[in-house]
Amino acid sequence: MRLTVRPALVAGALAAFAAAACNDVPFAPRWDADWYVPLASRKIELLGPFPPVVPAGTSANVSFPAQPQKLDASIGAILQRDLDSALLVMTLAKSVAISALDTLFVASSLANLTNGAASTIVFPMTLLTSDTRVEDTLVVNAAGLGMIQTVAAAQDPLFIQVRGRATYPGPGTLIITATDSIGIRLALIARIGVSTR
Repeated sequence: MRLTVRPALVAGALAAFAAAACNDVPFAPRWDADWYVPLASRKIELLGPFPPVVPAGTSANVSFPAQPQKLDASIGAILQRDLDSALLVMTLAKSVAISALDTLFVASSLANLTNGAASTIVFPMTLLTSDTRVEDTLVVNAAGLGMIQTVAAAQDPLFIQVRGRATYPGPGTLIITATDSIGIRLALIARIGVSTR
């Protein structure tokens, strides 16, 4: 976990420490701290959803089994604080010429991963045939922030799954081996409001 404080606000941070003893200061300085929280890396195996020899135009449903993501005590304590905003960062990587539309689901329970009525974070992402690596970010909405904080306060795990559909457009055939996969790396960037109050 890495903490980065925006450089432009360092002066405000120093002033806040200087004023920490003054509990009745009505205009106590406030700044934001960004906490980088890496989540466990996963991969989607392509042999199985696809046969070893893939004809052009073949599509298959792809996913990895739903996984609990534990929040250790220090991360849980951070996420229970004044969580101003959060970003999910997802990186997908592959070495074979397929395209894919994958969606990351983050929920407070295994059942909620497929419950459309639950406060679930849904993050779709597209891999083009020519892509070897893509990265994108999603701003977590208010319902998602509330879900993360509830899970952190209860010291429960988040549940994570990526599901999608992959296609081999051609030409010719594609050979899929046991080492071929879509690699997935996830991280959460949580912005915490800090003040002397």
